[in-house]
Order: sequence, then C-alpha cells, then structure tokens
Amino acid sequence: MKSEILRFFLFLVLLSFIANFISIYRAKDKEFLYADGGISKINRETSNTVFAVSASYFQFWKNIIREGGGKTQSGENIYSHIGGRILPSFHLALFAILFGSVLGILSSSVSLFFKSRFLFKLLNFLSETILSTPVFVAAVVLLLLFFYKWELFPPGGYEPWNTYYVVLPGVALGMRVFARIYLFHSKEVWMEAESPYILLLKTRGYPWKHIVFKEIFIKVFPVTMILIVLDFGSLISGAMVVEEIFFFPGIGKSLFFSIKSMDTDLLSTLLLYTGVVFYILNRFAMKWQKKLSGETYGST
Repeated sequence: MKSEILRFFLFLVLLSFIANFISIYRAKDKEFLYADGGISKINRETSNTVFAVSASYFQFWKNIIREGGGKTQSGENIYSHIGGRILPSFHLALFAILFGSVLGILSSSVSLFFKSRFLFKLLNFLSETILSTPVFVAAVVLLLLFFYKWELFPPGGYEPWNTYYVVLPGVALGMRVFARIYLFHSKEVWMEAESPYILLLKTRGYPWKHIVFKEIFIKVFPVTMILIVLDFGSLISGAMVVEEIFFFPGIGKSLFFSIKSMDTDLLSTLLLYTGVVFYILNRFAMKWQKKLSGETYGST
C-alpha cells in the first residue's frame, strides 16, 4: 500500500511538471502563429527560463490547492469548467465501451458457437480495417448517413443523460473498441475451445451452447475485462477529434479548445486530470491482471 502511494505521488509530481511545462511552452512560443504570414522571426521573451518554469509550476499547484484550479481566459472557474464536462465525457465513454465490448464479445462467441471459420476471418478482416482507418472518417460517414441523409440523430450537442445525443459519437468511438476487443477475445475463445478441459466436456456430453456461453466465456472474460478497463480509461480522458466533430461538450473538446486558445492554466489542469484518470484505471487493470495470473499459476 505504501509503495503504491509513493508511486502515485511520484507520478503526480512528474505529470504535473510535464503538464505545466508543455502548457507554458505552448503559450509563450508563439512563432507558429505567424507561419502563414511569412514571418520567420519574432521577439522572444528573454527572462530566465528556469525561473519562469519554477514560478509557473508553484503557481499551478497554488491554483490547484487553494484557488479552485484558477481561472480560464474567459474568467470561468477551472474546476467548474472541468466539472461540467465530466458527465458528458463519462456518458460518451460508457456508451462507447458498452457498445464496442458487448458487440465484440458477442460476435466472437457467435462465430465460435457456429464453428464458422469464414465468419471469424470476415470479422477479423473488418476489425483490422476499422483499426487502420482514422476515427474521423467513421465520424464523418455516420454524420452523412444518420443526420444529413436519414435525419435520425442530431449532429452534435448534449443533454444530461440523454443517450440520443451520444449515439453517433459513441458508435464512432465504439467501433474501435469493438475491433480491439474482437481481435483479442476471438483469438482467446478459439484457443480455449481446443483446450483439454473443453475436449473433456465434449466427451462427457455437455451441450455446445453451454460450453461456449458459460464455460469458455467465464474463463476468457476476466482477461478481456482488462482491455475494456484500459479502453474506458482512454475514452473518459477525452476524445478530442470525435468530440470536436460532433460539437460534444466533453473533456476532449475542452482540451482541444485550451490548446487552440493557449489557455495555460486550463490546459495544464486538463492534462493533469486526464493523466491521473488514466493512471488510476491502468493501475487497477494491472492489479487485476496480476491477481488473475496468480490465480492461474496457483491453479496449475
């Protein structure tokens, strides 16, 4: 427990320093703003870089601890700003992870149940195609079909807990979750189907449906759940491209806005938030994996 707390403390210190350094460097080095104008040289600040970074770092933690995160450039409290975007991001991540993981697990189980190598290879090819296609392509296609052509779903926005608004961005993100989960889960279930234990169940006359949807599922699902937790961590930390396309008021869109507007305090706080969320879920997944590995080792 103590080692875990120390690890998290060291991670927090390093993450906060990197987040603060990136944000102030982005804000102060403005030469890229004049690239289109053909201006190659601009006046740079000549203040002591080390002193400036140190002062900004201490001010960052002062804002975090005592001043509610500080203020955005528009004068909004940063904690209030982020707090108003946690629910949309959580709702979107939850929909995407449920859509993608359920579809991926069900598809791999069905292909095994029917013993269809053709379906297995077809879905495998589809999953690889999805992973090799940029996510914004799927988002634009969904917009063209389900909004402009059929007018079934809104093009963007959000209302609290109204799933109607998260379907299109959730499917765009969930497709990649489906692809990753299917590629892993399908390989595992087909391998498990050839294990000595499953062959023993077959010889004893167990129904194939019981073997696939209970015995194999129970054996493989805990390991698959580790990937689901990791995917959920990355989604809840923000999906900038998809949220920007669908005008979705989540963490990802706020992060994109802070980068674009060079809002130093907001950017550094958002980077800290996303890093901490992903770290916690990642450590949880690693602990779970070690526990499963220990149980597996002990059972053998």
